[in-house]
Amino acid sequence: MHASPRHEQNRMDPVNDRWHGLATAIWARLLVATLALPIGVLLGPDASQSSWWVLWWALLGVGVVSALFALGVHVRRGFLLQTYAQISADLVLVTAVAAFSGGRESQFVPFFALVVISGGLLGQLPGGLYAAAMACLAFVGLPWIDQLMGAEPAVTTVSAVPAPRLLMAFLGMMGVLAGVLGERVRRTRDDLERTARELDRVRVDNDVILRHLTTGIMTVDGAGIIAYMNPAAEQVLAHRALELRGRPIGTALPERLVPLRELVLETLDKRSPRARAELMMKNATGRTLPLGISTNLLMHEGHVTGVVAVFQDLTEVREMERRARRNQTLAEVGALAAGIAHELRNGLNPISGSVECLQREIKLEGENAVLMELIQRECARLNRFVTDLLNYSRERDLAPEVLDLDDQLAELREQIARDPRRGSGVTVHFERSAAPVTVRVDRELIRQVWLNLAANALEAVGERGTITLGWAEGEGDLIVVEFADTGVGI
Repeated sequence: MHASPRHEQNRMDPVNDRWHGLATAIWARLLVATLALPIGVLLGPDASQSSWWVLWWALLGVGVVSALFALGVHVRRGFLLQTYAQISADLVLVTAVAAFSGGRESQFVPFFALVVISGGLLGQLPGGLYAAAMACLAFVGLPWIDQLMGAEPAVTTVSAVPAPRLLMAFLGMMGVLAGVLGERVRRTRDDLERTARELDRVRVDNDVILRHLTTGIMTVDGAGIIAYMNPAAEQVLAHRALELRGRPIGTALPERLVPLRELVLETLDKRSPRARAELMMKNATGRTLPLGISTNLLMHEGHVTGVVAVFQDLTEVREMERRARRNQTLAEVGALAAGIAHELRNGLNPISGSVECLQREIKLEGENAVLMELIQRECARLNRFVTDLLNYSRERDLAPEVLDLDDQLAELREQIARDPRRGSGVTVHFERSAAPVTVRVDRELIRQVWLNLAANALEAVGERGTITLGWAEGEGDLIVVEFADTGVGI
């Protein structure tokens, strides 16, 4: 639990502690008067009716004075004035009670020592010396006060209380000791307040650090009760700390977090920390939640006081590992493709060389010349494709050039019409546009795209159908190339 800022300020303010001391003195005065005055009357040498009247008036005076002082403490104005006013009022009350119950021989004379001690504790050394001096004056003046009030000397059969000089020396020494004790109490209280402020600062700093960590932290005490969770832990576990704090971990965590619960309880029961463990759980949506976790024991003076669990969501880490494995697989495929490309090139070189020899030695005309040129062109294209395979490990730079779109599609139409996969009933149509258009493209890459689309069209129409090539103007300066077929679709 966290104290409110107002409570923290009051607890750490020395001024509030001083007022609290005055309030405590009021309650102590009431308690002493309620208990000690009747006992003093009963044990006194003269327990007459007049003595009881003195008791009742004394109790009434103590009650009225205490009420006034309580009101002053509530107002909290003039601390030194109220301190010395309480000391003076106590001296007046004790003097009056002693004067009406035997003067210097009164059984209430030792109460002067209580007033001196109270003065030293409340006002430190100055207050103790003041109370001692005033108590000595009051004791010395008791006979004159008796005469002034017309009180009759008390009849007693016991010896008088200690001699005035001895009592005055005792009160003076008591005032000094009580004042020194009050000074030490004040210094000790100030030291404790400084220590409390430092501890609060450290606690606040630690809390800020824990709240800003991206790693989840959860602690349980020795009984398995959840004591703390930082915001990162709340996010990973999809539970608020207020919902789980103060509850046993065995029942607080849902079934999807059972592995975490069992690991923490195992660490607590077997006193065996775990480092870099990995748990597979479910998140709030039911998806797999890989959790990297380490647990350790919390120790105090050699005793186990709880367990701290530090954990982190490994979903992103596992995704990175998956991508790394995929890249490795692609690299291996690239190496395989390079081997295949080498073999293809070894077969293409003799073919292209043979075609060149045939073109030089044999003069072909008509359809045969077109077929021979097609073979040579496709051998060159396959050779460039093999080159791309060999460069699989790096991206191929685009080589854009300006081409006549009608010429490219007409050439593509002839290649599709002579494709061996074309059925005997398949017709390929292309009509040149009235206004020729040029495009800036990479010749080889765009041709690969068109050939793939043509292959899909041939597969869709089967043995009979029509494939129509064409283009149209798109938005802006874009051109849309169309492949239409009468087949069943891809």
